[in-house]
Parts: sequence; structure tokens; C-alpha cells
Amino acid sequence: MIETGDDVVLQHGAMVCRLAPLCGGAIASWTKTGVNGSVDLFRPAPTSAKFGLSPTDMACFPLVPFSNRIAGGRFTFQGRSVTLPPNPGFSHAIHGHGWTAPWTVEERGDRAARLSYHHQADAWPWRYSAFQTIALDDDGLIVTLDLVNDSDSDMPAGLGLHPYFPKPPGTRVTAGLSGMWESDDSVLPRARSPLPITLDFPAGVAMDDGVILDHGFTGWNGLATVTWTDGAAEGTSVSMVADGPFGHLIVYAPARDSFLCLEPVTHMTDAVNHPDEADAGVIALPPGERLSGTVRFRVSPL
Repeated sequence: MIETGDDVVLQHGAMVCRLAPLCGGAIASWTKTGVNGSVDLFRPAPTSAKFGLSPTDMACFPLVPFSNRIAGGRFTFQGRSVTLPPNPGFSHAIHGHGWTAPWTVEERGDRAARLSYHHQADAWPWRYSAFQTIALDDDGLIVTLDLVNDSDSDMPAGLGLHPYFPKPPGTRVTAGLSGMWESDDSVLPRARSPLPITLDFPAGVAMDDGVILDHGFTGWNGLATVTWTDGAAEGTSVSMVADGPFGHLIVYAPARDSFLCLEPVTHMTDAVNHPDEADAGVIALPPGERLSGTVRFRVSPL
């Protein structure tokens, strides 16, 4: 039975995950109930803005068929020139199509749901289908993304997730990273560099107000952990484990905001315009083929 309702609630044990399919196929909240009450493991959407408003109000949304920015919306792929309209409020095309479109609930159970989005060729001259399977288990939340090329020529393909984590004082992030891209004023990659001493993510970085980031990081080993030592989630950590072609991590930590984003993605920012970068991550997906990846969010006490 196909559903397109506003609210899908998944529950397993002490965990509840609310989905907002019509708002970019987003997750609206993910919580766990403990002895001290309910704890937000993702930054929740405001109750009054849960549906029908911006996906950036949500707890997490999907990135298909590319992540982050394409400079000016312009690129050339296998000899074909493509011009995409910039997203409202941006000078570039950003985050693909899925996050600004309604998704259909294809399957739904008590603790899992499968969503779909189908894109017809337009300024992006390829047809494709995207799927999300979102499930709760004993350890946390699992999101599997699938992208299928429904067109008759190779398509540049990418996947990603855009989760928002709470950032109370004392929040710490640990991630297996080896380098980063310096960004220009429009958040496009400018130059590759080693990790600076102040961003030693393999050892852990305290995400205080002095850490302001909107950068792509390279050499990711697929593991990142958020640890909370204050606030409602004190004594809790969430480890993000990515399986599949997720070799890049975007870290977005705006100034004076109470959230941070750790975005597992398959390619660098503006990858289609950096074909000479060995690890740019652009995948030429043949007709009828599928690109898949799974991200597991594991909850544990400190």
C-alpha cells in the first residue's frame, strides 16, 4: 500500500524516530527515553514547523544525486554541458533534488519505513530513482540510501546525509580524517591542506563557539562520534558508521548556533568540476545501475 501521509512514527524499545516524507524525505526527530526523560539524539524539528517548511528545520535529510555545492550550477560531464538553476538563497546548485521534494512512503512497519523519490529529466538531464530505508534497532538508527540511474546514459552520481546534532557546551567530535579543503567565501573548495593542530579530529575536537566550520574533510575512514558531557544528553555518545562509498565528511558548525552537522558524503564539494582530483568521488553510474550506502548511528553511554 502506497502512503503519502505527513507523519510516520517509528518506535523500537526506548527509541522513537519521526519522519516527514513530504518535507524532503526528512527525519523530523530521533529520541531515546532514559531514566531522566526523553533525549534528543538529532536536533529535532520545531513542533510548529515539523511539516511543510524548510528541510533545514528538520533533524536529517537526504542528499541525492549530489551533495553540497556545484559552482554556479554549471559543469561538463562526458562532453555534455549542464546548467542547473541555483537554489533560492544560494549562488550555486546545492544538495541535489531530494531534499526539496516530497517522498512517497512505499513500505511501513513499526520500526522501519522505505521512502522513494523519482526524478524526471529537466535541467538535470538524467532520470533517476532514489530510495531511503530508515530503521530502528537495539543499538540505534540505520539509514540506507539507494540511487538508480533510470536514463539511457551514464549519470554523475553521489549520495549523502545531512544530520543535525545538538551542540550543548562540552560537545566533542572524534572522526578518522586525514585532511581538509580550505574554502572560499562561497564555501567552494580552494586548496587542500593537512588537518590543522586545532582540528585534530582523530584525537577529538571540543566544538565550542570558537570552532566555526563549513568545510569538506578528506581521507575519512567512515567513523565519527559525537559525545555529550552536558545538557539533556550528558553521558551519551552517538557513533556514525558509514558503509559504502562514503569517503568524505562535511563538518558544518555555524557560529553561536546550538547544533552541528556531520555529513557523510560520497564526493568532495563541487566534485564534478574537479575531475583531476584523484579522490574527488564522482561516480559515473551506468544506465540501470544502482549506487548504495548505509549509515548507522549507534547510541552508547560514556
